[in-house]
Amino acid sequence: MSDKKSRLFWRSRRGIKEMDIVFQDFIKNSYDKLNSKDKSAFSRLLEEQDLDILNWILGKDKPEDTTLIAIIKKIRSSRNIT
Repeated sequence: MSDKKSRLFWRSRRGIKEMDIVFQDFIKNSYDKLNSKDKSAFSRLLEEQDLDILNWILGKDKPEDTTLIAIIKKIRSSRNIT
């Protein structure tokens, strides 16, 4: 695993086990397929509050930032969350 992915893997540890699983699986299985804009959006997503991210992934709410909306959609589709 590259240093950048290792850092993202570490940053994806959220304290909510379900989110840890979602993020870590996404990094392992989908991150390398992202373009640079989506990789940047994923990094920005990790700066957000845990409960906000959880609500976005569960579809209970959505971020105002359209780039975050796009990466959330990619995460949701990687987990077959509709």
